[in-house]
Formats: sequence, structure tokens, C-alpha cells
Amino acid sequence: MTGAHYYSASFVDSFPRHLESGVLYISTKYSTASHSCACGCGNEVVTKLSAAKWRIVYDGQISLKPSVGAVALPCNSHYYITRGEVEWHRKLTRKETVLAREADRRSMEEHRGTPRPVWITRVWRKLFR
Repeated sequence: MTGAHYYSASFVDSFPRHLESGVLYISTKYSTASHSCACGCGNEVVTKLSAAKWRIVYDGQISLKPSVGAVALPCNSHYYITRGEVEWHRKLTRKETVLAREADRRSMEEHRGTPRPVWITRVWRKLFR
């Protein structure tokens, strides 16, 4: 299976069972986007859209920001989709993955305005070390 070099947007209510390579499916109803990994491994990448996480820009061409770090997938792909083009970046190390997840968590807390209790934060840090 070959990877995608370019993505087009498909606005849907729900995602199809089979994701076509090179199509970024966007469900505004569920504030979620999904696509087949750009490396060609065939795995589904799901991104929850929000001001604190991923966002899309559509001006005739689709962009997904920030980068897609498919660290939970065997391929461990890391790329941006900018104006439809796939921009590859080096794979994240385990330490970078943990730091990115921590930054995502802080971003979500700031966005919600409800910080997590300190003891929960300590447990999460121990789990991801």
C-alpha cells in the first residue's frame, strides 16, 4: 500500500467504513476528522477538533494543525497536512511523545478552565514515564 502525498477534504456527518487514501474526512456534527495514515500503513487516524487540540482550515484546500503524531500506531508517523500537502517530520521519541501529551493535557485544562487535581496529574506522570 502506498502512502498519500496530498489530501482533499470530504465533509461528512459520519465516517465511512473504508477510508480512501488521500481523503481527510471532517464531521462538523461530531467535531472530528479522520483519515488513513499518510504513510500507507492503512491505519485510521482520528483527530478530535477543538480550540485546544486540532483545528482545520479550509480555503479550497485543507490544512490540519498541529501535526499528526501517530505515536499509538506501529508506523509512528509524524507529519503535517498543509494546504493538502503532506509535510513529513522526524518520528517523535518516547520522551517527546510524553511531553506532547502533557502539553495537550495542559491545553485542554486551560481551554476548559478547570485544572485537574494535583494527585491525578502525578498519577498520569508516573504512568507515562
